[in-house]
Amino acid sequence: MSSGIFNIGTSALNAAYTALRTAGNNIANVNTPGYSRQETVFTSQQGDFTGSGFVGRGVMVADVRRVYNDFLTSQAHQAQAGAAQSQTRSLQLAQVAALFSDPASGIGANIDGFFRAMQDLTQRPGDVAVRQNALSAGRLLADRFSDLGSRLQEMRNSTFRQLRLEADSVNRLAVEVADLNEKIALARGNGRAPNDLLDRRDNAIRRLNESVRVTTVAQGDGSINVFMGSGHPLVVGAQPGAIDLVPDPVDPQVYLIGLKAGATVLPLQSGEVGGGRIAGLIDFASLDLPQAENELGRLALTLATKFNEQHQLGNDRNGQPGGLFFKAINPTAFAAGTNTGTGTVTVSVADPAQLVASDYRVDFSGGNYTLTRVADGRTWTSAAPSFAQDGLNISLAGTPASGDRFTVQAVRNAARNFEVALSQPAQIAAASPVQATVPSTNIGSLAIEDLVVLAPRNTNVAQPATINFALSGGVMQYTITAGGVTSAPQNYTAGTPIVFNGWSLTTLGAPSAGDSLSISPNTGGTGDNRNAVKLAQLVNLPLVDGGPLGGAYAGLVARVGGQMQGVDAFNAAQSALLEDALSAESAAAGVNLDEEASRLMQYQQHYQAAARMMQVASRIFDDILTLGR
Repeated sequence: MSSGIFNIGTSALNAAYTALRTAGNNIANVNTPGYSRQETVFTSQQGDFTGSGFVGRGVMVADVRRVYNDFLTSQAHQAQAGAAQSQTRSLQLAQVAALFSDPASGIGANIDGFFRAMQDLTQRPGDVAVRQNALSAGRLLADRFSDLGSRLQEMRNSTFRQLRLEADSVNRLAVEVADLNEKIALARGNGRAPNDLLDRRDNAIRRLNESVRVTTVAQGDGSINVFMGSGHPLVVGAQPGAIDLVPDPVDPQVYLIGLKAGATVLPLQSGEVGGGRIAGLIDFASLDLPQAENELGRLALTLATKFNEQHQLGNDRNGQPGGLFFKAINPTAFAAGTNTGTGTVTVSVADPAQLVASDYRVDFSGGNYTLTRVADGRTWTSAAPSFAQDGLNISLAGTPASGDRFTVQAVRNAARNFEVALSQPAQIAAASPVQATVPSTNIGSLAIEDLVVLAPRNTNVAQPATINFALSGGVMQYTITAGGVTSAPQNYTAGTPIVFNGWSLTTLGAPSAGDSLSISPNTGGTGDNRNAVKLAQLVNLPLVDGGPLGGAYAGLVARVGGQMQGVDAFNAAQSALLEDALSAESAAAGVNLDEEASRLMQYQQHYQAAARMMQVASRIFDDILTLGR
């Protein structure tokens, strides 16, 4: 009799002790990341049959169960990947926004300062100090463009260094998950779940989702297979996979995340990564950063090209034709490393005012060439190996093979390559190479409104010429005599330009028969400012998306700021989703100290009652022994 009570009491003591240990373990791990609350599951032992029926034999611990909700945990994992991606992209884009909005590195003020210096030059074109100030302002502007472009390039390099670190982290976690899979499968051989190992594996999966979005598929032995967002296997049972960075065959400046398969690496596109910090870094490197570089580069290339074009139309202080004020910026174009043909690609700028802030891709397939504007995906197809699009002339030569691809980065690197070509203030071409004179012997009301040198500069632009007016059948006509050759008569209309030898003359008023105009070289025109006026006016011309150069940088800053706000809003939404998912998971699996304290009291009373039962059984046993004496 007493032995039965002893056994029941012993089972109660053991069960209460196990429950106390479980509650204590929960309390101890209340702040342990990834820990899931555990609970003791009791079951009664099968009773002994007596003549009066079955008499209980006490209690036993059936299991120490992990409180776990697979759906809520999976939701938390996916929310973690989305939040990590948006947060990473937001942090990276914030650096770009800060760079463009920083007055110390901003270019808008330098553009204004440069053209103010050119405006000053129009007032005193022969003053050496004013010329030096204009040249210094040009150098400062070039330094700002170059510095900003270089810092964007450094951001790109830094992004790829971060990608390398994230790839290493993913590989370490993949090995950890594979190792835990093996241990869990072995531990499951006793028919019980190894709770702590399962928690460690779930925590590793969550950290994986911080780097790259993964999904899991449970196996019969307790292990799980892990797949990246696109379905590529990362962990299969106890076998870990690995990822690595590989150069993009289309653009060698860019690195792609690739999945290792033996000695080779299979590149993954950004959409195949799915989420996590890696996806955020890829989005920044492939979308946000190129857009900022292209917009800044377009501004640099447009400004340099148009300013050089006008500068070459004038004469410097020494009477020599103007050269390049800024060094020529050449667009970049190259063939993909995977091409099998011998095709090559070249690109030149035809009209800077038509440039679009985008890269381009040329694909050759089925005998046709397809040009794609990467920024918006618009395409043009041609059977000829050339395109004239968006102010660019793109030409292909050689023999491409079907499937070959070519990349055109017309403006991407322009800001970094922005430099001043002039070395001396006297080389600034402020003067016009030609001048027009109205003879005092004219009797009509003919007057000169404007004399413009046309681009590109004609080698004969300064050749002396005489325009003679005469009536023919009641219609006023003019002829041009230059170099002993007289042109055919043409009808004269006031306000309609007279174009010859690379210059365009606009007149006002009405000439009389026998009147004339003289065009001659502007010899010794050190005080002439007509080309300087044209240079200063460039700031207000519609050269960038139909707007002036002065407002183009402000538009770029506004666009980056607007994009930053949009990304921040999305990041806030993703963070809220993560917080909700973690709260729901914690409500189901987290440790509540109040509940655990209540359980401690309950199991303490359970233990004390079982101990009291053992005392009663001991007294009964002593009484039985006494009766036996």
